Amino acid sequence: MHRRTVLSGLAVALPLALAGCTGAAPPGDSDGTNTTDEQSETDAPTNETETPDETVTPGRISANLVPREECPNPGAATVSLGDEAVSVVGCVVGNNGCNVPRLQEVDYDTESRELVVVVAAVDESGEDEACTEALVNLGYEVEIEADGIEPISVRVVHDDVDGRRTVVDVTR
Repeated sequence: MHRRTVLSGLAVALPLALAGCTGAAPPGDSDGTNTTDEQSETDAPTNETETPDETVTPGRISANLVPREECPNPGAATVSLGDEAVSVVGCVVGNNGCNVPRLQEVDYDTESRELVVVVAAVDESGEDEACTEALVNLGYEVEIEADGIEPISVRVVHDDVDGRRTVVDVTR
């Protein structure tokens, strides 16, 4: 009777004990140590609430979208025009719980000096992932830096559950 208990214990313990011994050495030096301890330029922080979504750089313009918890006016946006910076705070409406706000496009027309910012609600669910079937309000903030470019008008377009439409058009 004790022999079965011992054998069943070995059946569980032996594979666990050998699990680290059968794999290949990790990349790095021949002794198995990894010499790259510094964070590379392509590594990104893992906290999504603080991570900029995307950077778009057409010419001398760079833009970063940061998701926000606050979403006071679903489907609306506000624009703040600075000397060489533009800030857009808004809220797109997603059709399910797997939607996230994404910066789809930033375009600047040099002749009319109009800046167009397009923010979309994008479904990021996997094939077998279940999502809540309810509308979700997705707050965002887009910071746009325009080095040497001073737009005189800003148009914000939302592409979400309500379709693609201009939600704000501001002129200096």
